[in-house]
Amino acid sequence: MTTTRLVGARVVGLGLAAGGLLACEPLYEIPASGAAPIFRDRDEPPPPPLSAQPVLRVMAWNIKYGAARIPFWFDCWGDRVRMDREEVTGNLERVAALIREVDPDVLLLEEIEVNSRRSAYVDMVDVLLRETSLGYAAYFSTWRSRYVPTEGLGRMDLGNAILSKYPITEARAIRQADRTDQDAVTAAFYLHRAIGRAVLDLGDAGQAAVYVVHTEAYDVDGTKQRQIAQIHQILGDEHLPFVIGGDFNELPPVAVRRETFPDERATALCSEDFVQPPYTPEVLQPFYDDFVAAIPLAAYGTTEASQRRFFTHSVLGPDEINESGEAGFWNRTLDYLFAGGGSDFEEGSGDVLQVRGQRVAGDGAPLAGDPLRASDHAPVYGRWRVRP
Repeated sequence: MTTTRLVGARVVGLGLAAGGLLACEPLYEIPASGAAPIFRDRDEPPPPPLSAQPVLRVMAWNIKYGAARIPFWFDCWGDRVRMDREEVTGNLERVAALIREVDPDVLLLEEIEVNSRRSAYVDMVDVLLRETSLGYAAYFSTWRSRYVPTEGLGRMDLGNAILSKYPITEARAIRQADRTDQDAVTAAFYLHRAIGRAVLDLGDAGQAAVYVVHTEAYDVDGTKQRQIAQIHQILGDEHLPFVIGGDFNELPPVAVRRETFPDERATALCSEDFVQPPYTPEVLQPFYDDFVAAIPLAAYGTTEASQRRFFTHSVLGPDEINESGEAGFWNRTLDYLFAGGGSDFEEGSGDVLQVRGQRVAGDGAPLAGDPLRASDHAPVYGRWRVRP
């Protein structure tokens, strides 16, 4: 789920004033579809060669702009707006440590920042390139503004990223529909969703496509549903074997609980009139019909207790309590991995990294890192069988 809610009434006066002061340079930028920047860690040794039909470990994770479990105003639970550098680097080290522990070959990240006041201007793409064994990255900006006046947020450069052990030869952003249910000033300073696509050079295995997505969460005009339909259409036209992952901000079609989640407040702190829009899980059914899910629908079971094992999101962490006095824990599934183009996932390899001590997909050593304290989303994992 995105942690971005801009309140129009708070933007108008400040936005116009800032516009007068900074008229010589655009305050915000609407990213267009097109080539995206590719980065490389030159100190990282080349990965080992792959077989003609390799199996790659893939992980998708919304890292909440390196804020871990800090209660932000955007969460509608706290009052924080920005962090100092020590907080960001400490939180990112926990993120990097968990990545090193799982050791994915391909990593899909949402809510990553590279030059934002909110995260002390830390370049998170650069940090994770240096602190993990992933030597290549592509960054897809979705919210780039010289100055966001809401709550004094300031400069913002937020987006999604694809990191890989194998060379990225091409990267491009594909714009998604913008919301139409906001006033003009709020819309001007709001983020602009984009699909990120990268092409990997897998040596003897040929090329493969990787997609990262993060769809809308709080619209009431059907924007999220249009974005999800666009993603499905693009994947249907893909000519390479592909994997896609990210925060779809939507429940699985079999979800038992669809409203009244335990981390919702009777009165949200971010806005007196904020109400979580209803979910529409049926829009994800075509992905399960036409592609291969790392976690098949049958795995979820038919009760909330069985589905809890695959929950990926909670605003509240384990050190906070809700209005009923309950400690925070994952309470809904919003994040997914799918494969297609002839590729699939090894049976039983799909998993959600929820807690310290867990064995990923029932294999390997217990996790030393604690996903529940690293972000408000849990990583989703699967072993992707590339079949050129």
